[in-house]
Amino acid sequence: MIVLLDAQQLDLLTQLIQLDTVGGHEDRTATFLDDYLTQHHIRHQLLAVEPGRHNVVAEIGPTEGPVFALEGHQDVVALGDQNKWHHDPLGAEIIDQRMYGRGTSDMKAGLTAEILTMITLANDPDFHGRVRLLATVGEESSSTNHMQGAQYFAQHGYVDDVTALVTAEPSSVPVDWLKQTPPANPLRFSEEQIQALLPQNHAAEQFVLNFAHKGSLTYAVQAKGKAAHSSTPELGLNAIDALMTYYQQQTAYFQTLTAANPVLGRTIPVVTKFTGGQQLNSVPSQAELFMKVRTVPEVPNEDILAHLNDLIQAQNALGGCQLTLNLLGDKLPVASDPNDKLIQILREVGEHHLQQHLPIGGSAAGTDASELIRANPQMAVTVFGPGNMTAHQIDEYVELPIYEQFIAIFEETIRRYFK
Repeated sequence: MIVLLDAQQLDLLTQLIQLDTVGGHEDRTATFLDDYLTQHHIRHQLLAVEPGRHNVVAEIGPTEGPVFALEGHQDVVALGDQNKWHHDPLGAEIIDQRMYGRGTSDMKAGLTAEILTMITLANDPDFHGRVRLLATVGEESSSTNHMQGAQYFAQHGYVDDVTALVTAEPSSVPVDWLKQTPPANPLRFSEEQIQALLPQNHAAEQFVLNFAHKGSLTYAVQAKGKAAHSSTPELGLNAIDALMTYYQQQTAYFQTLTAANPVLGRTIPVVTKFTGGQQLNSVPSQAELFMKVRTVPEVPNEDILAHLNDLIQAQNALGGCQLTLNLLGDKLPVASDPNDKLIQILREVGEHHLQQHLPIGGSAAGTDASELIRANPQMAVTVFGPGNMTAHQIDEYVELPIYEQFIAIFEETIRRYFK
């Protein structure tokens, strides 16, 4: 068995961070991985999802039988104001065992750990499991057809035979954040949990092993009216007024959605943008609001959409301004069995390597798994990977010792899964 050197682990992550793969430029990673996987004799393909945007699929082991899938996205969010960075966002600078750069946490460290795990297993003649890498485009960066890389995999049979899926998204919060008064607590630990977790944690970060996450609906509602001079509003149709009427009805409806998932909680609607009008002295002829709704299994996405469309049809039937709903994204919630073999093995292995108690739970944020489970709702899914809540932020970083531990975690988990 060939054991990868730390230098190789560091070199691959460094090279991926130095590639600028902000929205739409994933092919810089795909082309690099094409060469890298070829060098390591891993069978793989680049799959065109859109012009200049390729998924990468790689596989080791037999060509039949159950599949353990390792999944991650190739794209990263925008760099932001580079003048505010203290470290080159594409420099992969290392200080005090931290690597800084865009995508270090979200999620090139996770993707790299998955690739290195596959290479290690491929070089072990005694390992006979079937492992598949799914590297997607469009998870972060597409405004309308979000997660189209995951959609491609789901629609073309790449998850039909998967029994276990690990999405290596960032899953931790820095321990120092939890020690603050009051604690910075994006993972929403209770005070009792924090007091119980910290004495047992011997790492720089506290992780959560997620077996569930919320889905989402992203949509816009547009109102079209008629412009008129503001001194004679009766000659026009005020699109903002019409949209506000709809908004109030929508708000009343969302307040009735009290069904809660024991892990994920309730449906959460958020207005993210509201625009309208052309100038100060005119009746507005158009207005538009944008919504992001975080959804749970107890209130299906299709039920919400049906009710919203009913509201719009009823308002349009009254005459005046006409409203339309434009669906921009429909992502399913994910909820696996916490007692599944995958979650139990991963928790035990993770606690050993990370030297901490691993709570299991769910997340409000979504992942590619929302699209993948459409094709295979029976597969066990977990969201667990190196990285922390500096994802999407200035001076994003990953703890290198933890990144290295995740390579060991993934390898040991897969070996035990196939025993």
